Amino acid sequence: MRLTTTLCALSLSLGLAIPAQAQIPPEPVKDQLPLLQSKDPKLAANKKLVFDMYREVVNAGRTANAAKYFTEGYIQHNPNVTSGRKALVDYIKATRPERPVPPQITFPVISITAEGDFVTVATVSYEDDPEKPGEKYVTTHFDMYRLEKGLIAEHWDNVGRSSASKSKDPNVTNKPK
Repeated sequence: MRLTTTLCALSLSLGLAIPAQAQIPPEPVKDQLPLLQSKDPKLAANKKLVFDMYREVVNAGRTANAAKYFTEGYIQHNPNVTSGRKALVDYIKATRPERPVPPQITFPVISITAEGDFVTVATVSYEDDPEKPGEKYVTTHFDMYRLEKGLIAEHWDNVGRSSASKSKDPNVTNKPK
């Protein structure tokens, strides 16, 4: 029993003696356009479709362009948005005004990858720090899209259920301060 207690105490003291590693914030690319390239023309086209959708619909709020990018039966896995293209249009209209279409995605992009009919966009995300009210921390946000016949048919992300996200504009809130 004494040996077990001694080993536990030693393990605990060694664990406390090791300094905690600080988070390394994700770094966005400086130029997003090279991320659209691929040796496979289908993958390049899929990345370009998602890239253009992000700029026109997500960033610029141009819901009139939704049919150009999304299937009518679009499946949404974000718990704050209902499935269907019309529901997505309603959500975008409720959370952001129309803006000019930017030349690149306005969120800091880390990567755009494609495999088969899937495209994943990783961006830097600035979140409210629950441990330090009034401050933000840096993390990564992921969106994955499945394309079908040249349109986005399904979407996944890492957003949790939140009544606040039903009304917030990430183009405004996803900032360092």
